[in-house]
Amino acid sequence: MTNPHRYNLDVKIEPERGEIVVEGKVSIALSNPEQKNFSFDIHEIFKIDNLTIEGNKAKYSTEKNKSTPTSPASKKVMIEIPESIDQKKIKMVIRYLGKLKDIPEFGSFENQKLGLDDQINSRMVELACYSCWYPFFEFGLRFDVDLELTLPSDWECVCSGKNVNTWKDSKNVITRWTSRDDTDIVIVASPELRRRTIDTLSGNIDIYFTRLPEKFVSKEVREIERTLTLYSELLGNPINSELSVKHVYSPKNKGQGGFSRPGLIVTSEGRILDALTQNPDISFLRGNAHEIAHFWWDFGKGQGDWINETFAEYFSLIAVQKISSVEKFKEYIKEYDKYVAQLPDDAPSLSEVPLRNDEIGYVIRYYKGALMLDYFRNLLGDETFFEFCRDFYHTFHKTRIGTSEFRSFWSERLGKHNDELEYWLTAKGELPKDK
Repeated sequence: MTNPHRYNLDVKIEPERGEIVVEGKVSIALSNPEQKNFSFDIHEIFKIDNLTIEGNKAKYSTEKNKSTPTSPASKKVMIEIPESIDQKKIKMVIRYLGKLKDIPEFGSFENQKLGLDDQINSRMVELACYSCWYPFFEFGLRFDVDLELTLPSDWECVCSGKNVNTWKDSKNVITRWTSRDDTDIVIVASPELRRRTIDTLSGNIDIYFTRLPEKFVSKEVREIERTLTLYSELLGNPINSELSVKHVYSPKNKGQGGFSRPGLIVTSEGRILDALTQNPDISFLRGNAHEIAHFWWDFGKGQGDWINETFAEYFSLIAVQKISSVEKFKEYIKEYDKYVAQLPDDAPSLSEVPLRNDEIGYVIRYYKGALMLDYFRNLLGDETFFEFCRDFYHTFHKTRIGTSEFRSFWSERLGKHNDELEYWLTAKGELPKDK
């Protein structure tokens, strides 16, 4: 396995021209000192200007990857490690530049097969792993990041981790960011981006937005604070407990609803504004609570990513139950029952569901998994259920696990209910019996 454990990136963005130039050093751990090659993904139409391994010019080749919903425009870069290098940890220096491929945001039109929220233009910048804008190895790996970002002087930006320095010259604003034990490198920026910093009992909460009503922002802060307090009481501190919480409403028009990284939530401002037009009093508690829950539930790897989504989804319902109303919680459970009951007979089980959010996969990974947790919560009672959840989190939050580790941990604690656990994990399509 090839694992990047530190990125040191100097990033210059020219939004008006839609261009990015990156000079970076990536510290990489190889599976063994005799490894002869490794590979990573980079954006499909970026040009690599220079690439060295431990100061030696490296031979490499590229091939286009198959487009997927989560990575619609990437190419694989295959590196030959110079023969003179026989160490397990190496440093790659790379310089690359270019524009992002022009792919509309998710949800831009009906029956859209591929979308890309990542963009660089005169209105906004959003970059995450979906565009492979940095050398991308595998989602879920944890690494440290040091980032220096240069933008036009009138732009506001927010990135992964902490802002450790900001300065300006006549044309540009330069910011430095550090992030430890992260899973992605995120940049959101706009000349219209505004920030509100609120000091709460749960620490600072930074809200970034461009067009949202102040009343809505104030409501969001209160709900985020209460959700953080609730989860901390139930589970203890999150994985990156030293980070303040940043909720960024990226000024997209459409795009996916949102995503979460350690200490950071990115949500489509356009989708929120559309919803507020229909209902000015609408609550996004469940969606925000789901993303906040990923500050804890973020250690399932590969196929085991269903663990992250199952726990985040069910804990979002717990937030609804405790912060909003028991009746709303019951409504959601009833709704999830309905969706799961409509799964085809050959729909994969939780233990086999692939790592993708197509219509069937989403229902299984989010709704069916949440119903499983609700079933065992009712069986065990709140005190025991939350004790087991807390133990599960603290046992594995610094590792990467899959279905086998989940099965082993919960089988040991459920004891006489093991058969029911196994049925929930392996049943295809229909709801488990006795539900």
